[in-house]
Amino acid sequence: MKTRKDKAVIIEELKEKFEKAPLVVLTDFQGMTVAESNALRRVLREAGAEYRVVKNTLMRKAYPGTPVEQIADKFVGPTGIAFAFGDIVAAAKALKKFIEEDEKLKFKAAVIEGKVADYEQLKALASVPSREELLGQLAFALKYPVNAIAWSLENLFQKLVFVLENVKSEKETA
Repeated sequence: MKTRKDKAVIIEELKEKFEKAPLVVLTDFQGMTVAESNALRRVLREAGAEYRVVKNTLMRKAYPGTPVEQIADKFVGPTGIAFAFGDIVAAAKALKKFIEEDEKLKFKAAVIEGKVADYEQLKALASVPSREELLGQLAFALKYPVNAIAWSLENLFQKLVFVLENVKSEKETA
C-alpha cells in the first residue's frame, strides 16, 4: 500500500506531465491482459510516448489547472493515460494502430496541444506524414529547382552545340 508521501509524488509527476505533454490520451483498458498492456507500453515507448495506469482519485488531484482538466468527466472506470512529449504524430499513429488491432483498448478522450480532441481528430493526427517523410518531401522540393536548372543548362548547351555545328556545316558548304 502506498503512503501519503508516495501518492503525493505520483500526483506531482502526473500534474507535471499533464502540463507539459502536447498529447494526452485517455483510454479504457478493461479486459486487457498484462501481456497486452506491456505490448502497448513497448509500442508507445518506441514511438517516444509513455503509458500509465493510475487510480482515478490520484488523477483527479493532479489535473486541476492543467489542459487535461477539460476532460475531467472521462476519469471514470479503468483509465490508462498515454503521454507524448516528442513526436506526437508517431505516438498518435502507434496508439491508433493498437486501438484498431486490440478491441479491448478503447479511446476515451484526448487533449492535443491544449485542445480537447475526439477519436476522429486523433486519427487525423495519425494520418499526418512522419517527420522523416516530411523532411524527405522538403529535400525533394528543394532539390527539384536545382535539378531543373541543371537540366535546362544541359539542354541549352546541347542546342548551342547543335547550332554551332549547323553554322560550321553551312560555312563549309559555302
